[in-house]
Amino acid sequence: MGKNIHVRRITGLLAALLFAALCTRAFALSESVSYPASGAELVNPFIGSAVWANDTSDHEQPFTLVYANLTWADFEPEQGVYDFASFEAENQFARWRAEGKHVILRFVMDVPGDKRHRDIPDWLYEATDGAGRTYNISYGRGFSPDYENPILIQAHAAAIAALGERYGDDPFIAYVEIGSLGHWGEWHVYDKIGDMPSEAVQAQYVLPYIDAFDSAYLLMRRPFAIAAEYSLGLFNDTAGLCDATELWLQWIESGGDFETSDGVDALVPMPDAWQTAPIGGELSTSVAREALLDEYFTQTLSLFQQSHTSWIGPGSFSDIPRGGALQAALDTINRTVGYRLRITRCDAAETEDGLRVTLSWTNDGIAPFYFDWQPTLAVTAADGGQTLYPLPLSLLDVLPDTTVTAAVTLTGLDLAVQSYTLSAAILNPATGTPGVALAMQAQETDLWYTLMELTP
Repeated sequence: MGKNIHVRRITGLLAALLFAALCTRAFALSESVSYPASGAELVNPFIGSAVWANDTSDHEQPFTLVYANLTWADFEPEQGVYDFASFEAENQFARWRAEGKHVILRFVMDVPGDKRHRDIPDWLYEATDGAGRTYNISYGRGFSPDYENPILIQAHAAAIAALGERYGDDPFIAYVEIGSLGHWGEWHVYDKIGDMPSEAVQAQYVLPYIDAFDSAYLLMRRPFAIAAEYSLGLFNDTAGLCDATELWLQWIESGGDFETSDGVDALVPMPDAWQTAPIGGELSTSVAREALLDEYFTQTLSLFQQSHTSWIGPGSFSDIPRGGALQAALDTINRTVGYRLRITRCDAAETEDGLRVTLSWTNDGIAPFYFDWQPTLAVTAADGGQTLYPLPLSLLDVLPDTTVTAAVTLTGLDLAVQSYTLSAAILNPATGTPGVALAMQAQETDLWYTLMELTP
């Protein structure tokens, strides 16, 4: 696919006249190569279906994300004693790290279940004098704490700080869904049990997350004012369900009221939130996965597109039979959600300072690449020497259906003597190696994409 660059040999009087120029400038070069888009299936980090981190079974479809739910009762069985070992073992952290997966984390204190139970620690229940309410409702059985209790608020802040000390700078943790409040950490309380706390109290549950996590992206269930203030991401646990998702999209577009005493206009417009922070969430349990890819497929795809979804889970499409009747529909979903980056063109032009190489990047997905990974140009000489040039490009700027250019000047090349290969990749800062498959038709080796061959 590369272009051969040939040096014109000039002899006689013309060569003599140009000798001085040729001493400092071997030849004039101006080349451009374009690369068609690829429709291939790509398995890339941070996007697509997620699976439960504690699930030891095999999954039909490829995935790069796992979801870990952490209940407070399990995490802090004694005050100030945090059981990371059990949490990480139960959720197979060693395995997922070795396999290069990333984690979606949610901390919760009320998970409806089949039996009478509490998801806050016993010591905390006693310290708060049992403030809250035991319930047995259509959601299931459980205990809804009094979220305005100051002892609960203080203990929660300490627990989130402990999570931050462990995972706050760990690139293994990709997304943190701000749970904590409401059933399943979804920020709603069954109306016969009680109300969500006031906006001021809600903030006391959000701010500890912001202080604790520097590396992971934080997401909220709805576009609350504090989500807009801190440019947080959003998640939708009814993805695929038309009415519920359209209401959620309406909140994002226009804002609205919420179920608290001071909830008037508690939800604020965040229509462009996806441009700087991710959107995710799991599929609704009200509709079969198969139906979402069959009779409701057009609607499903449209809802993801409107949401600018990057990932789906832990309720996801990971167990749809591989190669079955629904594979084509799922492939379309996977080619749509998240980012789908590619280089469309490479331009090389000789300048007084060296060889100026410009790469044009585009995104055929519906969301940007949110993480600070480094697009890089490699120049490999025929003698095996290689130089890496980090490109001055933030992938977050490569929004869907846009083209963004990045240029570097290559120096020290001896194009009159030996050949060079130009290739590009996106490097994972945790490993220093390429980590993203590009949706382009070009020769690829270990996620390095050959762009151009320069030969004498």
